[in-house]
Amino acid sequence: MKLSHKKELGAWIPMRDDVSVLKMNGELDHGRLHEWLDEMSDSTIPLENEDELHIGTKEPEARSLVTKLMRVYRKLTSNTGDCPPATALPVQHHIDTGTEAPIMLKRRHQAQTEDKIVEDNVGKMLNAGVIEEGNGAGGFPVVLVRKKDAEVRFCVDYRALNNITKKDEYPLPRIDETLEALGDSSAPEDRDKTALTTKQGLYRFVWMTFGLPNALSTFQRMLNGVLRGLTWLICLVYLDDIVVFTHGGIEQHVLELACVLERLSAAGLTLKLKKCMFAADSMEYLGHELSNEGVRPLERLVSAEGAFEQIKIVLTRKPILVYPDFRLPFRVVTDASTVGLMQGKDDGWKPVAYGSKVNSETEGKYGITELECLAVV
Repeated sequence: MKLSHKKELGAWIPMRDDVSVLKMNGELDHGRLHEWLDEMSDSTIPLENEDELHIGTKEPEARSLVTKLMRVYRKLTSNTGDCPPATALPVQHHIDTGTEAPIMLKRRHQAQTEDKIVEDNVGKMLNAGVIEEGNGAGGFPVVLVRKKDAEVRFCVDYRALNNITKKDEYPLPRIDETLEALGDSSAPEDRDKTALTTKQGLYRFVWMTFGLPNALSTFQRMLNGVLRGLTWLICLVYLDDIVVFTHGGIEQHVLELACVLERLSAAGLTLKLKKCMFAADSMEYLGHELSNEGVRPLERLVSAEGAFEQIKIVLTRKPILVYPDFRLPFRVVTDASTVGLMQGKDDGWKPVAYGSKVNSETEGKYGITELECLAVV
């Protein structure tokens, strides 16, 4: 049976209450999209962090549509501080350690300034419901890691826990297939296993925290569920990297972007606006640059790979180590630092041997003269 493309077959009604439907009537054009966005919410009020909104296209009308869309979904990108709200999904993260006994590791010594950072972070997480006071038999030390922007990341050293945790081998998407296609909670019985030791006492995570071996699997499984039916059709998902791709114009892109944002919003998830890029002709994704022309490796990664290959060439090509001829003079070239020592060759001489070592704690306190002598010895 052949139907006219204007034939109305009926109305589509969701079978469950938790299915969101974006309603839009009429032709898909700039004017209708503006009206549709205005109907959904007041899109004239700027975002509180609108200066962080990155839009790739320079076309004014396209930028206006994307800006309006993000204003409609302002809760997705609102500034929630260091502790965004928990997801609305009934997802739990399990930590299966079998019959292994709980592990208690000593709290690491920290400077007063670091103690203050730990205390502040613990207070924020307590107030947000991310952690709660614990009384279990295990605990792991807090580690503060300096990020590239000089900020400090609050981490917990879970390496000992990870060694005894049974792995969840949930399959992540293949990167090559992905390129070609162009908050969870911790289970109550497992919360004590996430305990962290601080000066203020013992705490445990209510929400799933990073650093656990199966956290990535749990997160990927959750996002696959949130965006089921959209992935591989209008979006790609690799952990916390989501790409919405469109084969049509900006109108189609805004509509498809709205579908993804609606799903994320319904799940209670949030986006960090300054890390997002909208309506871009090219972007970085999974170590590659994606554009209208195709896919190419990132230039900085290619340069790094080239430098590494050059190092291998230098170390394996001539000059190689030669057999020592004890009838000829030898030259020992050394260098020293508080960390370690190095012995090598001088230009114009054939290398017989290389050597290096890491200094002991006592040797690291030597003066530079003693260190240079130690390198010779």
